[in-house]
Amino acid sequence: MPARLRARRTVFISVASLLLLILAAAIVGVPVARSRDVAFYINGSPVTEEHVSAMIVDLPFDATSEFYNTRVDVADPSDPKTQYLVVGLKTASIQRLIVMHAQSEESLRLGVVVSPSAIDAAVEAYVSDHALPGDTVETERLRSPDMRSYIQLWATSKAYEESLTRDTAVSPDEIREYFATWGWNYTDAAGRQLTFEQASTRLAVDALANKKFQLILQNRAQSLKREIIAVNGDTRYKQYMRWWDIMFGIEVPDSLQPLEVDTGS
Repeated sequence: MPARLRARRTVFISVASLLLLILAAAIVGVPVARSRDVAFYINGSPVTEEHVSAMIVDLPFDATSEFYNTRVDVADPSDPKTQYLVVGLKTASIQRLIVMHAQSEESLRLGVVVSPSAIDAAVEAYVSDHALPGDTVETERLRSPDMRSYIQLWATSKAYEESLTRDTAVSPDEIREYFATWGWNYTDAAGRQLTFEQASTRLAVDALANKKFQLILQNRAQSLKREIIAVNGDTRYKQYMRWWDIMFGIEVPDSLQPLEVDTGS
């Protein structure tokens, strides 16, 4: 074989080998890179770590959450009680995101739609609540497509739950039952407990609000149980990094383990 042909063949084999190596790296590397910021999947759709982090911040300000007024951000991080609350808050945040995705799907089925202008308003309200005036970096982050989708989930969830309880009513018997349980909480300015008749107006309002709240909690629990089977807590990035750590004898951190979510029951 002439030297020129041998040289061409060598160059061809080298180039082909390099291209195959690049292709293999892309096949492995692209899914790994894309899933680096993914916390888990619901029906194949990614839920980002940013959504989880945002929910951890927002859930303590949600009056319908069991973690309402739980401010772990100002607590002592070395306190075991704080550490326990942090774990519980993260679990509750993941569960709420799963529920919101389920509610978003149900909203589409029922025709409960949040208009683009309403979402725009929700984004601006969120930015106003979460970013200091003049903080352009944080404002830009909060207006990013990923955070917009998070805020849209909140808006859709709220619209869905409002439609769920719109026609709810309470009967006189339900109001009396509510008074039998919570009557001790109704007092006058002097601290004397009110009778049923004296507190009737407030009772009707509070009993209705409580019934709506219980319906919402029941719906969330049912949605979580139904949707949990569609959750995949592992990602290509976690899989690759677990393999990498094991290959080089590195202890695999908990953050790289597949996310496991239960229904809380």
